[in-house]
Amino acid sequence: FATVASAALVAVMVMVAKSIVVTLVAPAGGSRIPANAVKSADLDALTNWAWTHDTGTSGSSSGTSSYPVAGLSADDVAREFYMTFTSGGGEIYHVSFANDKNATHFVYDVNVYVVNPAPLKNLEMDMNDVMANGQTVILGTQCSGYSKTWEYTLKTATGGGHWNPSNIPCNPATWTANTWHHIQIATHRDSSGNAYYDWVSFDGQYSDFQGASGPNGRSLGWVPGTLLINFQIDGPSKTNGSNTVYTDKLFVWRW
Repeated sequence: FATVASAALVAVMVMVAKSIVVTLVAPAGGSRIPANAVKSADLDALTNWAWTHDTGTSGSSSGTSSYPVAGLSADDVAREFYMTFTSGGGEIYHVSFANDKNATHFVYDVNVYVVNPAPLKNLEMDMNDVMANGQTVILGTQCSGYSKTWEYTLKTATGGGHWNPSNIPCNPATWTANTWHHIQIATHRDSSGNAYYDWVSFDGQYSDFQGASGPNGRSLGWVPGTLLINFQIDGPSKTNGSNTVYTDKLFVWRW
């Protein structure tokens, strides 16, 4: 688990979980996002994206990102994330997009297009929320090719971060290449800095997390109210290569 001064808290952890998956049909109207939720601007279009190697991963990485990329999405304005890696290196892309001290519930909503899933070991999507008291709550999730589940982060007894496998299967290596996949990840936090992982929707299929909650607030020195997301790409360990991933219509809903 690593901290990045201008970015976020990230990690790679190898674990395996076996449990029952609860899969639900989308409710009437096709959405679990409440009517009072505030929708962010299109985060793909923001100009303050930055990226760096995640020192919490093995190996090395470097990356670039470009926008807009035409010819892939219906709106012709996808964002490209390109990274090279050695020995399982991970590249963190991050952007801050709002200041809100009151929001407690979030849905990370994105369309993802992977050119070649084979060298994509983890795809991490985090929502970071700085409470009014200055504590940053890490609402970290990733589709992990190690545990082959949607993993989530919680704080350890020593104050670090730990990836935990969940009951929801996921493996980016099995995603259809050169195809848009719609992903929504719902999380929330309480006033004590506890993180709650609620559900994931993958191409319209909802799955609820089971027992995925616990302390996850920490003092990182970030400005209270800051809302910041991560989009991290990790390569497999013991290999070198590259990944090209696109996003389109990247939003965060909050309430």
